[in-house]
Amino acid sequence: MSFENLQFRPYREGDEASILELLNEQGSIRCTLDEWAWLHPYEEPGRSIVVGEEAGEVTAVCGGARLQVEINGREWPAIEIRHLVAETDEVAGKAVDCLVKVFGTDGRCALVVSSHFPDIAHIPGFVSRSDRCSQAFVRERFVPASRIHLRYRAEPARDWEPRLDELWRRARGSYPNAAVRDAEYALRRFAGHPTVRHHRFIVCPRFSSHAVAFGVLAGERSRCRWVDLVWDHDHPGALELLANLSGRLAGQLGANHEEVWMVGDAEGLALLAKRGFAGDDSLPVPIVSARSIAPDVDVSAFVEGAYLTLADVGRRI
Repeated sequence: MSFENLQFRPYREGDEASILELLNEQGSIRCTLDEWAWLHPYEEPGRSIVVGEEAGEVTAVCGGARLQVEINGREWPAIEIRHLVAETDEVAGKAVDCLVKVFGTDGRCALVVSSHFPDIAHIPGFVSRSDRCSQAFVRERFVPASRIHLRYRAEPARDWEPRLDELWRRARGSYPNAAVRDAEYALRRFAGHPTVRHHRFIVCPRFSSHAVAFGVLAGERSRCRWVDLVWDHDHPGALELLANLSGRLAGQLGANHEEVWMVGDAEGLALLAKRGFAGDDSLPVPIVSARSIAPDVDVSAFVEGAYLTLADVGRRI
């Protein structure tokens, strides 16, 4: 198959109609305009999207959003791929190459990451792994927290929550390879979703305003799902309080079970196991992939050891 007439270029305002038509014809999940705009927010100097055109028709798209990641204690600017539609692996590779050329050659981006698209693993230049210990935990019966959680209190988090910057500075040592989960990340990832209500909680010691945990929950059909979690590992009671809140929220939502998917926090999963969560091997294992743009980025360390939650692998929640 020849693609000699296929030309890639950066996204231009107005392309979204053609992109959505392509996504909804060839993508595995239909996407509305509101959801597309949330997944690809406006950025300076422009959205991190490239399109492939053939005879004036959009036939391929690779789109992402800016993300800060931490690899072994050092932060790097990255692009997280959120949409990739191409007829073949060859075209997908050309789309990613164009994305890298447009957004990576001036230092604005040091790596490209993906945890949504298995086919990216076949594109040259990507380091991928899918056989990491994938931990899905489900709780069908609420188990009250121990009394240690009484030392803490929880309050709803705002869209812009500056205390998350302080929390991340204290907790980042427990997440040496991860998306930087600061206030900016929480604002971009959890505020203004067009269809999902994110229940966000800040946990503090009872007589303090310093955040020691941040949890994000969401109801989906019959499930109450843990979307994201950051916690100071010196405060296990804060995690127990979040488990208590999860059980209560599940009851309010009419959910018949709670679900946690998390990789890279064995201590957190062990604490949740004590609160009635049990392993579930039925959920799919995502393929985490990364491609280095800057020469000194250790993408293998990120792929092998990244902390992942549903916020990283679930585009639509």
